[in-house]
Amino acid sequence: MHLGLYIHIPFCHSRCPYCDFAFVVGKNHMAKRYTDAVIVEMQNRMQTLRTPPVFNTLYFGGGTPSAIPPGQLNRITTNAKSAVAPDAEITAEANPNDRKHFEKLYEHGINRLSLGVQAFTDRALKALGRFHTASDAIVAFQAARDVGFKNISVDLMYGAPGQTPEEWATSIQRAIELCPEHISVYGLTIEPQTNFARRFQKGKLDVPPETDQAEMYMYAIDQLEAAGYTHYEISNFAQPGFASRHNLNYWHDRPYLGVGLSAHSYLDNRRSWNVRGITTYIQRIEATGYALEREEQLTPTQHIMERVMLGLRQRRGLCADFLSHPKIHKQYIAMANQHLLEQIDNRIRLTRQGLLFADLVCTELVREL
Repeated sequence: MHLGLYIHIPFCHSRCPYCDFAFVVGKNHMAKRYTDAVIVEMQNRMQTLRTPPVFNTLYFGGGTPSAIPPGQLNRITTNAKSAVAPDAEITAEANPNDRKHFEKLYEHGINRLSLGVQAFTDRALKALGRFHTASDAIVAFQAARDVGFKNISVDLMYGAPGQTPEEWATSIQRAIELCPEHISVYGLTIEPQTNFARRFQKGKLDVPPETDQAEMYMYAIDQLEAAGYTHYEISNFAQPGFASRHNLNYWHDRPYLGVGLSAHSYLDNRRSWNVRGITTYIQRIEATGYALEREEQLTPTQHIMERVMLGLRQRRGLCADFLSHPKIHKQYIAMANQHLLEQIDNRIRLTRQGLLFADLVCTELVREL
């Protein structure tokens, strides 16, 4: 059984004002106990699979996996080693200020590093509540290269408070100059219950207008494609051969196992997810070996909806065979007439204009199912 393995590492040095992921700050003293729990859960979950797993990707996400001693991550990979494919893509998300850990991460078998840079201008980084500078990010990237990483991804965020298209252009150009194998470009989302959400509700967050954000996104597409990157998913660009294999598992509707607090799994057309709190997670694992919060079986209609939405996130689009469904065909015609969707050969995909309204288009296409 080939599948991806996601490991959630929740530890962070600080709380980013825009982040609503499952994370903890000031709890690094719990790293070993948490790792112990992750290993127990991973082994138990692997034993419940119908056939022995072969993990073609392993992804340490967070949180900030680089925030804890690399040896803890190594304990996890060592325990999973018998099930990890020899050519597996093994990714760890990392903070630029954790560059002292990069060499050990590489020595422990991490072969892909995902750097949370977010911006290459100090003003934008400060506005986003980040504690590294643009210079720190460049030094960290070079440090990763120096220790041997040949597959580095850089995360950038547009729409930062006070950001202008000109400032955003600086971040894009500096990223291109570094020539990472992969670049992810995300628009700032004001998530509920975050510091940014509270400031926004009070009118104290200077978010760029939507027209500027659209301009920033289109600028990124044009510049990255001109620099030789393939725009293979709404937010992701890669040099040839360096698309994120782990994320492609998600977008291609392939199974994956998630381990750790708040981690999601997709197995046998069932989705499940773990409890979110770190103390609850550890206690549940220590008591029962599992920390499941909920699971659900996807209905045939839900599965179609998932496949359509995941397919449209990819620039290759989804198979036009979905148009044989009368309700999808009806919605497709309406949005094609608005120049939001197009058919190229036997694929349906978002147009350039449709990219700006991707979530709405995906929702509308399956609305009548």
